[in-house]
Amino acid sequence: MAGEPAGAYYAQPSSMDQVAPPVPEVIGLLAGSGRLPFTLARAARARGLRVIAAAHHGETDPALEHEVDACTWVRLGQLGRIAKALREGGASRAILAGGLRKAGWFSGARPDLAALKLVAATRARGDDGLLRAIAGWFAGQGLEIVAPHGLLDGCFAEAGLVAGRPPTPAELSDAAEGVRVARILGAADVGQTVAVRDGAVLAVEAMEGTDACIRRAGTLAEHAVIVKSSKPGQDRRFDLPAIGPATIAVMAEAGAGLLAVEAGTTIVLDREELRAAAGKARVSVVGLRG
Repeated sequence: MAGEPAGAYYAQPSSMDQVAPPVPEVIGLLAGSGRLPFTLARAARARGLRVIAAAHHGETDPALEHEVDACTWVRLGQLGRIAKALREGGASRAILAGGLRKAGWFSGARPDLAALKLVAATRARGDDGLLRAIAGWFAGQGLEIVAPHGLLDGCFAEAGLVAGRPPTPAELSDAAEGVRVARILGAADVGQTVAVRDGAVLAVEAMEGTDACIRRAGTLAEHAVIVKSSKPGQDRRFDLPAIGPATIAVMAEAGAGLLAVEAGTTIVLDREELRAAAGKARVSVVGLRG
């Protein structure tokens, strides 16, 4: 009809009809060192989640601030500050991501009263024992610690050759011995990494972490086989074994030849960079079936 404005035949929604956009679900991120906090933050935001991080001074890469929606910096042991920050950010679930040097508890930690009480009441002082106790404490604060698997599709090591050159039969034999020893260590909740050469155990991981274990092995022998495995009965919410380009760099520095990991449970970070680094360093990376 002449004189009517364009679009007059289309119903225009009133303010009463307009629907507010959905509020994004919030996930908390208890961030430690390494690349895993970045991987999880990006994956969560790609799925439309809002990410609230508690990052640790001296552990977490400051660049993580650019990958999350909000970030609070804490010292190791400040459980109350972490819980407050995540709850105020709207999180009711959280993921533990990245390493925290257990030795940091003896230097640089700022434990609050909640942390001191928790440690005093926890008889199992291994990694899993402490992490389970921490998860239980957060649950009591209204924050459920959840497994990260839903955000890590395609990030786990497959069985067979993952990167680099094919392993030699001698290396695979050493890897089998490493798996045997790693399971004993894991059952005792000590560590996840073992270094072997010609059937002899060169080094095992304890409080110092994987990289220090690999470097120590390198001072004893070249071409060591490094085995990294989850612990028997591993709580899949935290402390899953992870490797990345930085692991390959330490392998090359130590002159190690093979990195054998448990297929299906070991997280592979920055896979393309890892493949390029392994190829350049002539390091073999394989996934072993559990």
